[in-house]
Amino acid sequence: MKRCDNKEMYFSKGNLDRQTYAELVREHSARIFAICFSMLSNREDAEDITQQAFLKGYSDIKQLRDINKFGAWITQIAKHMCLDLLRRKKLNKLAIKQMIVDDVKDQPTHDDNKYSRLQSALMQLKEEYRLPLMLYYLDGKSTKKIAESLDITVDTTHTHLSRARKKLRQLLSTKGGA
Repeated sequence: MKRCDNKEMYFSKGNLDRQTYAELVREHSARIFAICFSMLSNREDAEDITQQAFLKGYSDIKQLRDINKFGAWITQIAKHMCLDLLRRKKLNKLAIKQMIVDDVKDQPTHDDNKYSRLQSALMQLKEEYRLPLMLYYLDGKSTKKIAESLDITVDTTHTHLSRARKKLRQLLSTKGGA
């Protein structure tokens, strides 16, 4: 039995041993990376923020009152760190769109063009729609797990996924399809 299967036993008064925390990191790292990547659109930045979020989580573990809420808690830390990075870099929506447009112009092959157009369309989705979509399709998470991670209801998750798919279809069809 893994220690994180019985994590309540190893979590007392805001203390958690390193081995149990390492197991929690392994359990949540792919999802946290997917969220960071969907917000930052840069693999290296997403990897850095993912690592920093877990380090901050370890140092701030005393603030966590219920170990069963670790996933939602670490998600919030990562999202805030992504937003801080975006603010520091002063990347606004216009700059992101311009970078994507420039990338699309530089794409020589048909497959690369499809990928760039999909990436461009994804970046045009509102974050509240893009995050569940990325978690569902790229990370393979269930709607229940997505709801828990994003601290929303399962019904809201279904609604956001439906709206994201609809908007994505519209964006891709107006550009000639992918």
